[in-house]
Amino acid sequence: MSIFDTEARPIKKGKANAPVEFGYKVLLQEVEHKIITGYKVLRGNPADDTLLFGAVEDHTETFNHPPHALAADRGFGGSGNENGCHQLGVKQVSLPRKGKISKARKAYQSQSWFKRLQRWRAGGEATISLLKRKYGLRRSLSRGYEGTTTWVGYGILAYNLHRLATIV
Repeated sequence: MSIFDTEARPIKKGKANAPVEFGYKVLLQEVEHKIITGYKVLRGNPADDTLLFGAVEDHTETFNHPPHALAADRGFGGSGNENGCHQLGVKQVSLPRKGKISKARKAYQSQSWFKRLQRWRAGGEATISLLKRKYGLRRSLSRGYEGTTTWVGYGILAYNLHRLATIV
């Protein structure tokens, strides 16, 4: 528990200089032109692979159709997530697997559309970095879960307004 925010929880990051940080996880959904269409501030440190179906369902609710393509990092590649996304209507699912992969899986992950989606996902990491550096998502100045959720929402709103101004 953090002494500054009693609702914040430890999150294991795997970094050498700071293996554990206190705070909240944020799940982002990004579409074309790098517009963020959904976000959730999460309590605790839920496993990434448990969050994927909720994100697809949120997208479907917002746009009245499932995403055509989906890309995420290895953390979201849990068992059944790829097939589950296809069942939810996603046509192209780019979820790399953890650990050693079979030759068939390697061939699957070598397809051009899979690699293209992973390049798109890597661009999402740049968006996260930008949100932290320029839009205040590195550290919330509001305390508690509600304050942090509001802080993140305003940061994403400012980011989206800036993105819209640059593409119009």
